[in-house]
Amino acid sequence: MKICRAVAFSILLLSAAGCVLHNQVSVTPTFLLPSDIRTKGTSVVDFEETGDYARAISFASSIEAKERPSAREFLALGKAELAGARLDDARRHLRRALDLRATHGQIGNAAWALSEVEYLSNNFEAAYVWAKYAVENGMTIRKWHLDFLDSLRGLKAFEMPSPRAIAVDMKIGNPDIPRIDIRVNGAPTTDAVIDTGAVMSIVARSYAAKTGIRSAGNYSGTFVGLLGEPIEVRFGIVDSLMLGDLEVRNVPVAIMADEQLKFLVFNKEEFRMNFLIGTNLLKEFRVELDFRHEVVTLQPLAPGSRAPVAEQNLFFVGFRPMVQAAINRKGWFLFVVDTGSEVTFLNQELIDAMPIRRSMRFHGATLQGLGGAQKRGEKVEDVEVAVDAWGGKFKNIPLYASEQGNAYGIVGQNFLRNFRVVFDFASMRLDLYRDRGPFRRSSIETGNEPPVVDPY
Repeated sequence: MKICRAVAFSILLLSAAGCVLHNQVSVTPTFLLPSDIRTKGTSVVDFEETGDYARAISFASSIEAKERPSAREFLALGKAELAGARLDDARRHLRRALDLRATHGQIGNAAWALSEVEYLSNNFEAAYVWAKYAVENGMTIRKWHLDFLDSLRGLKAFEMPSPRAIAVDMKIGNPDIPRIDIRVNGAPTTDAVIDTGAVMSIVARSYAAKTGIRSAGNYSGTFVGLLGEPIEVRFGIVDSLMLGDLEVRNVPVAIMADEQLKFLVFNKEEFRMNFLIGTNLLKEFRVELDFRHEVVTLQPLAPGSRAPVAEQNLFFVGFRPMVQAAINRKGWFLFVVDTGSEVTFLNQELIDAMPIRRSMRFHGATLQGLGGAQKRGEKVEDVEVAVDAWGGKFKNIPLYASEQGNAYGIVGQNFLRNFRVVFDFASMRLDLYRDRGPFRRSSIETGNEPPVVDPY
């Protein structure tokens, strides 16, 4: 039996006592040799279970060519393709698993994975039907999640009457998480945090009432944050969300108590949030964060344009984007890539599986999560975390237990802010560029390929 639940949001801020801890990062190019890639297992099942989804996906042709493939193999392949956002392939192979004498447990797992496929495809009615079928076959899925899917049936989510690329000013600093101006249902502008670590967009309760966000049903849910904090939410639909001059209609959001959305930042100043833009909306775009010039560029993905590349390094796990990263020049380890976290950290629960020296010391930095959660922990010294072609060498990197048990850590803003960061949810690539020189219009707006840049 497996319990399926949505996890919550990931705003993670360090108190002022941790400033030195999270600022000591140096960035250098890094390249991995094939011998640096750890190998665990020999089959599609092994690689899917250990989170090496790209390698699991590579088994597709050989499994399809078998005279007697097993339901277990197609289930593992379909789940890996789901993580890789290869949704048509995942849908086909998961249904094949159901046709091959699948066990009761395999049927439940395949049905839940198909529900996730349809959710990522914004086919909420099909997601609801498959989730109910998963329950009928032994999966324990929280009732509020079924109610949530039921309330979205028939919704044409994320409609854009005039889709086009836009560039908007970014606000960053105190705290070091990116924000842009938005307008909800014609109300005056407000800041919205861009939070790739959030599975859903989120709205403060008072702001939802003030802007007329309509309810998605008379039920509530309990999300679990990255620090394990339980957070009660209700759900709603934003009829009109303006990102610059781009309108997005019918945006599902979670609604949270105002007190759960405040933090203490520098000099114990209070920071409150009205709106977070989460992955459920961001996945509809190619997103570029230019931290040097403080500009965010959003390009809506055209229908049929989703085509993950063979070299993809971005995967959806539990509806949240994770990136393949290397630790001390050894790969691959899945990290949550999280623009809503000021700090990069390692998952203390998985420390024994990482290629690092076990010389831990206590640090005084307090990590703040949503819902008022706070944690302190230990740290390790001189650790490199590498994403794409770049390594971040951390003089000190903190350790915290994470609700995301299959993630080896969080890639946060103290690493990401050194780059022009492109989340391409069509190719499923996270690319980092070290551009120099004056501001140039994004390749997203001009339609050109990213320029060749000087990596130094």
